[in-house]
Amino acid sequence: MTTDARSADHPTEDDPAARTETEPDTDTAPDDPLAHARVRRHIAEAAIELIRTGDTLTPDSGAVATAADVDPVLLQQHFPTWESLVAVAVMHWHETRLARLLEDADDVGAVAFLEGLIEANRADPRMMRLLVSTLTAGTDASNPVAPFYRNQYELFHRTVRRLLEQDVATGREPAALDPKRAAVQLLALYEGLQLQGLLRDGLDVLAAFRDATSRLRRGWTARPAVEPEAADGVYDL
Repeated sequence: MTTDARSADHPTEDDPAARTETEPDTDTAPDDPLAHARVRRHIAEAAIELIRTGDTLTPDSGAVATAADVDPVLLQQHFPTWESLVAVAVMHWHETRLARLLEDADDVGAVAFLEGLIEANRADPRMMRLLVSTLTAGTDASNPVAPFYRNQYELFHRTVRRLLEQDVATGREPAALDPKRAAVQLLALYEGLQLQGLLRDGLDVLAAFRDATSRLRRGWTARPAVEPEAADGVYDL
Protein backbone atom coordinates (compact mmCIF):
# COMPACT_ATOMS: atom_id res chain seq x y z
CA MET A 1 0.00 0.00 0.00
CA THR A 2 1.64 3.13 -1.10
CA THR A 3 1.26 6.38 -2.92
CA ASP A 4 3.17 4.77 -5.77
CA ALA A 5 -0.23 3.36 -6.80
CA ARG A 6 -2.79 5.95 -7.84
CA SER A 7 -6.36 4.99 -8.58
CA ALA A 8 -8.26 6.62 -11.40
CA ASP A 9 -10.79 7.51 -8.72
CA HIS A 10 -8.45 10.16 -7.28
CA PRO A 11 -7.67 13.42 -9.13
CA THR A 12 -4.20 14.78 -8.54
CA GLU A 13 -3.46 17.56 -6.10
CA ASP A 14 -2.23 19.70 -9.01
CA ASP A 15 -5.67 19.65 -10.58
CA PRO A 16 -7.26 23.11 -10.11
CA ALA A 17 -10.73 21.60 -9.96
CA ALA A 18 -9.64 19.31 -7.16
CA ARG A 19 -8.48 22.32 -5.13
CA THR A 20 -11.48 24.54 -5.71
CA GLU A 21 -14.28 22.02 -5.66
CA THR A 22 -15.68 21.73 -2.13
CA GLU A 23 -18.95 19.91 -2.82
CA PRO A 24 -19.57 16.95 -5.10
CA ASP A 25 -21.22 17.67 -8.43
CA THR A 26 -23.92 15.01 -8.32
CA ASP A 27 -25.53 16.19 -11.56
CA THR A 28 -22.45 15.83 -13.75
CA ALA A 29 -22.70 13.47 -16.68
CA PRO A 30 -21.37 9.98 -15.87
CA ASP A 31 -18.78 10.20 -18.64
CA ASP A 32 -16.95 13.06 -16.85
CA PRO A 33 -14.04 11.21 -15.15
CA LEU A 34 -12.96 14.15 -12.99
CA ALA A 35 -16.44 14.80 -11.63
CA HIS A 36 -16.88 11.06 -11.10
CA ALA A 37 -13.66 10.98 -9.08
CA ARG A 38 -14.65 14.02 -7.01
CA VAL A 39 -17.95 12.43 -6.01
CA ARG A 40 -16.26 9.19 -5.04
CA ARG A 41 -13.59 11.01 -3.04
CA HIS A 42 -16.22 13.11 -1.28
CA ILE A 43 -18.17 10.00 -0.28
CA ALA A 44 -15.00 8.22 0.83
CA GLU A 45 -13.94 11.17 2.99
CA ALA A 46 -17.39 11.36 4.57
CA ALA A 47 -17.19 7.65 5.33
CA ILE A 48 -13.77 8.10 6.93
CA GLU A 49 -15.03 10.85 9.22
CA LEU A 50 -18.08 8.79 10.15
CA ILE A 51 -15.90 5.81 11.01
CA ARG A 52 -13.62 8.00 13.12
CA THR A 53 -16.46 9.52 15.14
CA GLY A 54 -19.27 6.96 14.99
CA ASP A 55 -20.16 3.90 17.02
CA THR A 56 -19.01 1.30 14.50
CA LEU A 57 -16.21 0.66 12.03
CA THR A 58 -18.78 -0.55 9.50
CA PRO A 59 -21.58 2.04 9.17
CA ASP A 60 -24.40 1.16 6.80
CA SER A 61 -24.86 2.84 3.44
CA GLY A 62 -27.71 4.99 4.72
CA ALA A 63 -25.53 6.51 7.42
CA VAL A 64 -22.73 7.15 4.93
CA ALA A 65 -25.15 8.79 2.47
CA THR A 66 -26.43 11.06 5.23
CA ALA A 67 -22.90 11.96 6.32
CA ALA A 68 -21.92 12.72 2.72
CA ASP A 69 -25.19 14.57 2.06
CA VAL A 70 -25.81 12.59 -1.12
CA ASP A 71 -28.76 10.62 -2.39
CA PRO A 72 -28.54 6.95 -1.30
CA VAL A 73 -29.16 5.99 -4.93
CA LEU A 74 -26.06 7.94 -5.99
CA LEU A 75 -23.99 6.25 -3.29
CA GLN A 76 -25.25 2.87 -4.47
CA GLN A 77 -24.28 3.71 -8.03
CA HIS A 78 -20.72 4.54 -7.03
CA PHE A 79 -20.31 1.91 -4.31
CA PRO A 80 -22.71 -1.02 -4.75
CA THR A 81 -21.22 -2.93 -1.79
CA TRP A 82 -19.63 -2.09 1.55
CA GLU A 83 -16.45 -3.82 0.36
CA SER A 84 -16.17 -1.45 -2.61
CA LEU A 85 -16.67 1.61 -0.40
CA VAL A 86 -14.31 0.54 2.37
CA ALA A 87 -11.58 -0.37 -0.12
CA VAL A 88 -11.62 3.14 -1.63
CA ALA A 89 -12.06 4.89 1.74
CA VAL A 90 -9.27 3.01 3.50
CA MET A 91 -6.83 3.37 0.62
CA HIS A 92 -7.62 7.08 0.22
CA TRP A 93 -6.91 7.57 3.93
CA HIS A 94 -3.78 5.44 3.83
CA GLU A 95 -2.32 7.05 0.70
CA THR A 96 -2.97 10.55 2.05
CA ARG A 97 -0.93 9.95 5.18
CA LEU A 98 1.76 8.03 3.29
CA ALA A 99 2.17 10.96 0.90
CA ARG A 100 3.06 13.24 3.82
CA LEU A 101 5.54 10.75 5.26
CA LEU A 102 7.17 10.04 1.91
CA GLU A 103 8.00 13.72 1.42
CA ASP A 104 10.89 13.30 3.87
CA ALA A 105 11.44 9.54 3.62
CA ASP A 106 14.48 9.73 1.36
CA ASP A 107 16.17 12.04 3.88
CA VAL A 108 15.36 10.04 7.02
CA GLY A 109 15.38 6.45 5.77
CA ALA A 110 13.23 3.34 5.94
CA VAL A 111 13.33 2.83 9.71
CA ALA A 112 12.32 6.42 10.48
CA PHE A 113 9.63 6.24 7.79
CA LEU A 114 8.03 3.24 9.52
CA GLU A 115 8.36 4.96 12.90
CA GLY A 116 6.40 7.88 11.44
CA LEU A 117 3.77 5.47 10.18
CA ILE A 118 3.41 3.93 13.64
CA GLU A 119 2.89 7.41 15.08
CA ALA A 120 0.27 8.09 12.41
CA ASN A 121 -1.46 4.82 13.30
CA ARG A 122 -1.54 5.79 16.95
CA ALA A 123 -3.09 9.15 16.07
CA ASP A 124 -5.93 7.54 14.09
CA PRO A 125 -6.65 4.21 15.86
CA ARG A 126 -10.10 3.49 14.48
CA MET A 127 -9.00 3.81 10.87
CA MET A 128 -5.94 1.70 11.61
CA ARG A 129 -8.15 -1.04 13.04
CA LEU A 130 -10.31 -0.91 9.94
CA LEU A 131 -7.26 -1.11 7.68
CA VAL A 132 -5.96 -4.23 9.44
CA SER A 133 -9.37 -5.91 9.42
CA THR A 134 -9.99 -5.23 5.74
CA LEU A 135 -6.58 -6.45 4.59
CA THR A 136 -7.64 -10.01 5.41
CA ALA A 137 -9.76 -9.86 2.26
CA GLY A 138 -6.52 -10.03 0.30
CA THR A 139 -5.89 -13.54 1.62
CA ASP A 140 -9.06 -14.91 0.01
CA ALA A 141 -8.46 -15.55 -3.69
CA SER A 142 -12.21 -15.86 -4.29
CA ASN A 143 -12.87 -12.34 -2.99
CA PRO A 144 -13.18 -9.85 -5.89
CA VAL A 145 -11.31 -7.20 -3.90
CA ALA A 146 -8.34 -9.49 -3.12
CA PRO A 147 -6.22 -8.46 -6.16
CA PHE A 148 -6.63 -4.80 -5.21
CA TYR A 149 -5.39 -5.29 -1.65
CA ARG A 150 -2.57 -7.61 -2.71
CA ASN A 151 -1.38 -5.10 -5.31
CA GLN A 152 -1.48 -2.26 -2.78
CA TYR A 153 0.47 -4.32 -0.26
CA GLU A 154 3.10 -5.28 -2.84
CA LEU A 155 3.59 -1.60 -3.67
CA PHE A 156 3.98 -0.79 0.03
CA HIS A 157 6.65 -3.48 0.32
CA ARG A 158 8.45 -2.06 -2.73
CA THR A 159 8.42 1.39 -1.15
CA VAL A 160 10.16 0.12 1.98
CA ARG A 161 12.66 -1.81 -0.13
CA ARG A 162 13.36 1.27 -2.27
CA LEU A 163 13.99 3.32 0.87
CA LEU A 164 16.43 0.70 2.12
CA GLU A 165 18.23 0.79 -1.22
CA GLN A 166 18.50 4.56 -0.79
CA ASP A 167 19.76 4.04 2.77
CA VAL A 168 22.56 1.81 1.49
CA ALA A 169 23.41 4.19 -1.37
CA THR A 170 23.75 7.15 1.01
CA GLY A 171 25.64 5.22 3.69
CA ARG A 172 22.82 5.37 6.22
CA GLU A 173 22.85 1.57 6.34
CA PRO A 174 25.86 -0.71 5.74
CA ALA A 175 26.93 -1.41 2.17
CA ALA A 176 26.66 -5.17 2.72
CA LEU A 177 22.97 -4.93 3.58
CA ASP A 178 20.61 -6.79 1.25
CA PRO A 179 17.59 -4.42 0.89
CA LYS A 180 15.32 -7.27 -0.20
CA ARG A 181 15.93 -9.29 2.95
CA ALA A 182 15.98 -6.20 5.16
CA ALA A 183 12.56 -5.11 3.85
CA VAL A 184 11.09 -8.47 4.86
CA GLN A 185 12.62 -8.13 8.32
CA LEU A 186 11.50 -4.56 8.87
CA LEU A 187 7.95 -5.22 7.75
CA ALA A 188 7.77 -8.33 9.91
CA LEU A 189 8.63 -6.15 12.92
CA TYR A 190 6.28 -3.34 11.92
CA GLU A 191 3.30 -5.57 11.18
CA GLY A 192 3.82 -7.99 14.05
CA LEU A 193 4.08 -5.24 16.62
CA GLN A 194 1.19 -3.34 15.09
CA LEU A 195 -1.03 -6.41 15.40
CA GLN A 196 0.10 -6.94 18.99
CA GLY A 197 -0.71 -3.34 19.75
CA LEU A 198 -4.26 -3.85 18.48
CA LEU A 199 -4.79 -7.01 20.51
CA ARG A 200 -2.81 -6.32 23.71
CA ASP A 201 -3.55 -3.45 26.05
CA GLY A 202 -0.65 -1.35 27.21
CA LEU A 203 1.92 -2.21 24.54
CA ASP A 204 3.90 0.83 23.39
CA VAL A 205 4.30 -0.14 19.74
CA LEU A 206 6.67 2.70 18.87
CA ALA A 207 9.00 1.98 21.80
CA ALA A 208 8.97 -1.74 21.02
CA PHE A 209 9.70 -1.04 17.35
CA ARG A 210 12.61 1.24 18.17
CA ASP A 211 14.08 -1.34 20.53
CA ALA A 212 13.69 -4.17 18.01
CA THR A 213 15.08 -2.19 15.08
CA SER A 214 18.10 -1.03 17.09
CA ARG A 215 18.94 -4.68 17.72
CA LEU A 216 18.21 -5.56 14.11
CA ARG A 217 20.45 -2.80 12.81
CA ARG A 218 23.31 -3.97 15.03
CA GLY A 219 23.00 -7.28 13.23
CA TRP A 220 23.10 -5.48 9.89
CA THR A 221 26.40 -3.84 10.77
CA ALA A 222 28.02 -6.98 12.21
CA ARG A 223 30.63 -8.74 10.13
CA PRO A 224 29.23 -11.88 8.52
CA ALA A 225 30.34 -15.12 10.10
CA VAL A 226 32.96 -17.08 8.19
CA GLU A 227 31.58 -20.44 7.20
CA PRO A 228 33.89 -23.38 8.04
CA GLU A 229 35.46 -25.23 5.14
CA ALA A 230 34.20 -28.71 4.41
CA ALA A 231 36.47 -31.51 5.69
CA ASP A 232 37.55 -33.12 2.41
CA GLY A 233 34.00 -33.91 1.45
CA VAL A 234 33.45 -36.28 4.39
CA TYR A 235 30.14 -34.61 5.28
CA ASP A 236 28.91 -34.02 1.74
CA LEU A 237 25.49 -35.47 0.99
